Amino acid sequence: MQFDSGSSRIVRHGIRSNATRMKISSSERPAYSSNLQMYTVPPSEEISIEEFDDIAIERVKALKVVEDVKERYTWGSSEFKVAMTRDLSKIMPIAAGTCMAVDLEQARRRDVIGHFILRLAFCRSPESTKWLVTQEVDLFRFRFMNESQTRIVKFLKENDINLEVVDKSEQEELMADLAASCGLSIDQTIETDFWKVDFTSALELVRRRRVLVRRGYAYVPFDDLVVIVSAMLRANMTAAMARAFKHLAVVEEEGRLLPRLARLANNAYSGKQYAGKESDGKVTRHMIDQLCSSSFPPCMRQIHHRLRADHHLRHGARRQYGLFLKAIGLSLDEAMMFMREEFTKKIDSDKFEKQYAYNIRHMYGKEGRRVEYPAFPCSTIILSNPPAAGDCHGCPFKHLDHQLLAQRLEKDGLNRNQVNQIVNYSKASAFDKACTRFFEYSHKMDEGALGQLITHPNSYYELSQEVLSGARSKSTHIQQSHSLSQSSVKKEENFSDTEE
Repeated sequence: MQFDSGSSRIVRHGIRSNATRMKISSSERPAYSSNLQMYTVPPSEEISIEEFDDIAIERVKALKVVEDVKERYTWGSSEFKVAMTRDLSKIMPIAAGTCMAVDLEQARRRDVIGHFILRLAFCRSPESTKWLVTQEVDLFRFRFMNESQTRIVKFLKENDINLEVVDKSEQEELMADLAASCGLSIDQTIETDFWKVDFTSALELVRRRRVLVRRGYAYVPFDDLVVIVSAMLRANMTAAMARAFKHLAVVEEEGRLLPRLARLANNAYSGKQYAGKESDGKVTRHMIDQLCSSSFPPCMRQIHHRLRADHHLRHGARRQYGLFLKAIGLSLDEAMMFMREEFTKKIDSDKFEKQYAYNIRHMYGKEGRRVEYPAFPCSTIILSNPPAAGDCHGCPFKHLDHQLLAQRLEKDGLNRNQVNQIVNYSKASAFDKACTRFFEYSHKMDEGALGQLITHPNSYYELSQEVLSGARSKSTHIQQSHSLSQSSVKKEENFSDTEE
């Protein structure tokens, strides 16, 4: 029996035709003429697999810098700007404004290619898409505010962004209204350039009463143009990634590309690798119950409690929990005895040896390819192998029903206000922030005192041990970029620009 594959051929033909048109259009405009990009035209050149990997990893690291610095400092503060410039200069100099002139063309090229690679990699799930769009837009905002007005005007013209400069006569006529609407003094209003835009393109500024609206136009100060342009980028990226997901099946015919895209999204974590070599033997099986109560993150705590209750774990939980225990310092012998003692409360020793012992030795690199497997970061736990009915692995902030999550948080000793704040972060898909706040509340720390986002269960464990030993302060020592109130969560969900 034959099946008609005509629709598939039509899709492929459409994509190839579109690619041809893109090549033609991209050749008509100057290649990479600006440090800022709206990323409307994909690159059409060929690159090697090695360069593909290098550019993609570089981009992920740059976005992780953005995420981390936003959490540690108030957006737009001097500390924020210094930290962003310092950290981005090491990874992506063009984003920090420190790129040498001789390297500028190549840096712009890598910027565009890296952006489009991550679009493909992160379009597979709503959480991945939201994370990428948020970080890319915030990176764009930082770069926009560091560019000169002349370059920004050139960028707007090149991208056909429909903004009209308000001439001086009209500005003088509306001087008092502009000052009152934008919260400026008359002297500041005189020195500020204003732009006219259809008010529907500036709805967020209208909602926040930051602009004058007259005859269907919003009068926007130059410093607020970033709000409008970044909203356009957000809308363009969201729509483009939805289209990319629809056509990903065609791209996935390329066997070399598929595994790379999957690894990028599932392993976006770019921090420390926890393989357990440095801490091997520091933890024994008799210490696990106490450590679970004091220092295990919620994801590992729920697996441990299920193990003690059911004397069994399914494969996903065994792997997630086993690699975590290995990384905190549980040796192979101790891990084998720990699991054997628990499992043999329901099964005999022979069955344990036949069905489970091999997998434990495999995790420790003693079987199979003899690879030292690192513990899973939060990105892998959240984005890959979601738990099915009856499973206990995964991330509670991602995979638990919100009502059940609230009950568990209350059981862990959090008050109603703290529970609501964490659940709101969970609803907004800010799982790393939910876990970070849980850490601070459960360790009796000031809000924001941790000074970083938790992106790995073993990082949670190490930080907990530092707090309990007195090596890390419980007091606030840095400024934070986000309030933890419910209103701030809604603000972050709908609009990422934070007022300075």
